[in-house]
Amino acid sequence: MKKIIFNIIGLILTAAALYYLVDSFLKGAAEAGGFENLLSFNPVLFILSFLLMVLHLLAAAWSWMLVCGVAGARISFRQAFNIHFLAQVGKYIPGKVWGAVGKIGLSKKIGISAARTGHALILESLFIIAGCLLVSLPVIPLAAGKIGMGTTLSVLIVLAVAGVVLFTAHPGAFRKLLKIISSVTGKDIDIQDPGFASVLKLLPVYLLVFLLQGIAFVFLARSFGMDLPFFPGAFLLPTAVGIGFLAVFSPGGLGIREISLVWLIGIVVTSGEPGQASLVSIAARLWITLGEALAFVAALIWWGSNKQVQKTSGDQ
Repeated sequence: MKKIIFNIIGLILTAAALYYLVDSFLKGAAEAGGFENLLSFNPVLFILSFLLMVLHLLAAAWSWMLVCGVAGARISFRQAFNIHFLAQVGKYIPGKVWGAVGKIGLSKKIGISAARTGHALILESLFIIAGCLLVSLPVIPLAAGKIGMGTTLSVLIVLAVAGVVLFTAHPGAFRKLLKIISSVTGKDIDIQDPGFASVLKLLPVYLLVFLLQGIAFVFLARSFGMDLPFFPGAFLLPTAVGIGFLAVFSPGGLGIREISLVWLIGIVVTSGEPGQASLVSIAARLWITLGEALAFVAALIWWGSNKQVQKTSGDQ
């Protein structure tokens, strides 16, 4: 019952965020003299942004392959791509667990134990949070000034939180984290220690994933006529993605990510047209969802053509 109530509250808050976003866009368009005055579209820049976003998606699949390897399950890039994007659908289901459930179920079909997939999922979550925090650092001084907080203090807080998150992957701290998860789930989780140095090697990979996403977003924004600079513009979407990831009540960060992105754009682009930030934020959600949908279709075809029946070496 608590879970149902939590999901209902989450859906209500998500709906409220989406209503605010659409309402601000419509008011901005009216203020600009109509939608046609607001829209300035450059197809060449849009295609370039989409190609860069595809590289981001491929890097995300690569990161899943590497994190599985650290967790003791060696899989091919093809298997990582298929599992990662077939399970992506689950992130839009309320509850924040269905994407993980999908990865565990699909990984079992290729011979990877639930324990090893669970280990990879925990590491993935830690590095998504740490990666988003670190790439948000160029935005922090501007955001701190906007809310009246000292720049130095805000940067130190973000660095401290990122450090704590990364330290959680240390063997000693990780074992304590597993005990907490075991007590919550009621299941004993026995995971082999991969070594802290091996785990930390994942950090540059996740930073690359987010930087590709951020650079692609700058070209997307420019394709809609927004004069968004590469610095710190390339760090806005990853920061918003991190906020949406932490909003556990929102499926896929829907609404929360978009509102956060509008606010962040407003800090960097102070002379934008009314409603333009909302337009770009909505476009960014549709843009990346289109990319994920195409990746899902490709993974579905790729999975079916190979049938993924060969066991991996991870659990043999």
